Amino acid sequence: MLSRLLSGLMLISIITASLNSGQTIGNCLESIKSQSFIDFEHIVCDGGSGDNTVGILKAYQVDYPLQWISGADTGIANALNKAFELTKGRYVIVIQTDDLLIEPSILDHVAHCISDERYDVCSFPVIRERCGSSPFLYRPIKIPGWYHFKHTIPHQGAFVHRRLFERIGGFREQFSIAMDYDFFYRAFRDRASIRYFHRPVSRMGGYGISSQRQVLLKRLDEEKQVQELNEKSLWWRTAQKAFRSLYLPYKTRCLKWPRPTDVRAEPRFPS
Repeated sequence: MLSRLLSGLMLISIITASLNSGQTIGNCLESIKSQSFIDFEHIVCDGGSGDNTVGILKAYQVDYPLQWISGADTGIANALNKAFELTKGRYVIVIQTDDLLIEPSILDHVAHCISDERYDVCSFPVIRERCGSSPFLYRPIKIPGWYHFKHTIPHQGAFVHRRLFERIGGFREQFSIAMDYDFFYRAFRDRASIRYFHRPVSRMGGYGISSQRQVLLKRLDEEKQVQELNEKSLWWRTAQKAFRSLYLPYKTRCLKWPRPTDVRAEPRFPS
């Protein structure tokens, strides 16, 4: 631990994109501030909020290792890329403004699991919230090859070594919702080493942009674009087309969606 601190390369960097998040960001920051683990930093890239978000960031910046910038960006992926450029941690996790670290000791637990830096991705479950239903445990999907069809790793539970960013690049900014699916699709194709753990690390907000019914079709279209951009195998592309022919009707007609709850003026965060 001491050698890491002296080297200037801390173990964990948390990155967050924000915009007009005054209703939720305080709880997010409080959950990070309260961590008993000290070898971490938190970088927030704000898109130029017009509400009280920046005031909340200013209030918290004296309480723990929080660094933030505020100014125009082109979307979530652009904001996360800007935040990543400021990081010094060897592992990076995305925690958005409506997410929480689950308990004050959780980064201590994570550090024990990842300190040997053997794996490119260390994936933990998250507790997921959704409007109108009880929270549930959202586990990574470990079925080999399933990433060809759906996102399999919850971003708010994934600690990604910076060497993987160096190999495959950051978040593709043409995606406004599915940038995490695209990132992990490229990681699997690059044969990234991944280890799965059992203890949930965060509570994932239920009000992200991809949780809203009105943008469901956009999310599904972006997932299709991710597959078309990344997949070269004719066999898998044929299988993906068959999967979409069944999955799209299921998602758009069979699911019972809760009535939307207006919790922010401009939702931006994928879940």
